Amino acid sequence: MAHAVHRRRMVWIGAAVLLAVLVAALAVVQQGSGSGTDGGSGDVVAVAPARPAPEPGSERAAREDGAADFAAPQSRAGDDGQSPGVPLGGVQRELVRTAQLGVEVADPGTAARQVRTAAAVAGGFVTEEQSGDAFSSLVLRVPAPALDRLIDDVAALGRVTARSAQVLDATEEVVDLDARVASQTASVARVRGLLAEAVDLGDVVAIESELAHREAELDSLTARLGALRDQVALSTLTVELHGPGAPPPVAPRAAGFLDGLAAGWTGLRAVGAATAAVVGFVVPFVPVLAVLGGMAWLGRRAVRTRRSAAGGRSGGPGAEGET
Repeated sequence: MAHAVHRRRMVWIGAAVLLAVLVAALAVVQQGSGSGTDGGSGDVVAVAPARPAPEPGSERAAREDGAADFAAPQSRAGDDGQSPGVPLGGVQRELVRTAQLGVEVADPGTAARQVRTAAAVAGGFVTEEQSGDAFSSLVLRVPAPALDRLIDDVAALGRVTARSAQVLDATEEVVDLDARVASQTASVARVRGLLAEAVDLGDVVAIESELAHREAELDSLTARLGALRDQVALSTLTVELHGPGAPPPVAPRAAGFLDGLAAGWTGLRAVGAATAAVVGFVVPFVPVLAVLGGMAWLGRRAVRTRRSAAGGRSGGPGAEGET
């Protein structure tokens, strides 16, 4: 009996100790959550002293403005992430500009001389010119920055009847050709180094062939890049001058269904004419070929007849002897 009472007492003591431990743990958890939420009095928080605002125009203000721009570049950027007014990727745009201008003037010849003078003053030159009684056409190449000024000068010579302009962005093509020229130049230099070290005649011939191929490709790339840079540096202006009452030049229109039909009909007529020429060339030979073919057929038939007759005579006596 005493042993059972002692056992129950130990159970109650263990339960009390366990309850006390749970209560203490719950209190610690509540204290930690409260200090993280509202910053209880038991926690020490270090607060940095406030810095005075920088004076406008001072060095510190400039540094802070630059740091703010660097830290948040998207705050003033456009949809593509680039700042307004800055070329895409920081690359200078390479633009090919062309323009056309039609002007009605009192004397096309005199106006043409004035246009040539204006082009020379702008640093350009005339690449093509056509003149008539009441019509003059000039193709000018001028530095790109002077194109707008030259258009205004030519337009002031009379009444503008037609005006148009086109701009082609050739930046990507220029960058690509620049990279390919640099790479091909390095490749040619490496092959030349191999050629200088070659001793065997077969190696020399093979390396010279490869060097010629790479140099030709380099020359082609360099020529393409030079032509493209020339188009970028010098804009093209086509000027059409016509006198009073003369019809202005008609702008070329896009080809349509009727144009394609007319081109097809012209092609069909050309094919028919070529076929007729071939037939006409062959017809005189037909009788000659027919006679030759007939003679060959008769000769072949005569040979077969003779062979058949000879075979019959050789087979006759043998057949009689057997009988």
